[in-house]
Amino acid sequence: MKAVGKCLLILLLIVGGVGGYIYYKDYQNKQRLEEIKKGWYVEIIKEYINVRESADSYSDKLGEVKMGEIYQVIEVDTETDPSYYWYKISYKNKEAWIASGKKKHWVKDYNNPIDIAIPIIKFYEDVYSVATIEDINYKHLEVIEDSDDYQITHKVYHEVKPYQNIDQYWILYTITDGSGKSSSKMQKIEFAIKPDESQVLDFNDYRAY
Repeated sequence: MKAVGKCLLILLLIVGGVGGYIYYKDYQNKQRLEEIKKGWYVEIIKEYINVRESADSYSDKLGEVKMGEIYQVIEVDTETDPSYYWYKISYKNKEAWIASGKKKHWVKDYNNPIDIAIPIIKFYEDVYSVATIEDINYKHLEVIEDSDDYQITHKVYHEVKPYQNIDQYWILYTITDGSGKSSSKMQKIEFAIKPDESQVLDFNDYRAY
């Protein structure tokens, strides 16, 4: 019985030690993340991104970063590659590079001192349909932007299709980020109840502009 007691005591000490080690490593990791978040960092929002030795898709692969992970950013190369932004990150205690698409961002960029990206709006339907002009919202839009600091506005334009005398409406979305960079995109819009003319703009004015 004494032998059994000793075995149980040893087992408890082992389990307690393992538990303590896991708790300590978890605490260390939280401290590390808190420290990283004080500076410039990226959060991975793609399933995975290859880690490269240099800012080149053909350079040696050093590993992968996964969705949800965050990494300290050292610098960013916005000019070398026409398709990608290349971020130099701190990876496993050394410097390495990951790419993020210029049209489809793969990372969320925080505390960037130079705010490199122009915000983009995307939609997947040719025609946006609502009951009234008051029902317009932005739930059908996809925003491609490296921070949450942006604003979307819109204007609705009206034209009468030549030779058919048919009303046609267009909605122009504009997205502006926190640093003032913006882009716009237009979509055809249909109303179940036509808006009052005071609520829309003349499409000819848009064309002239």
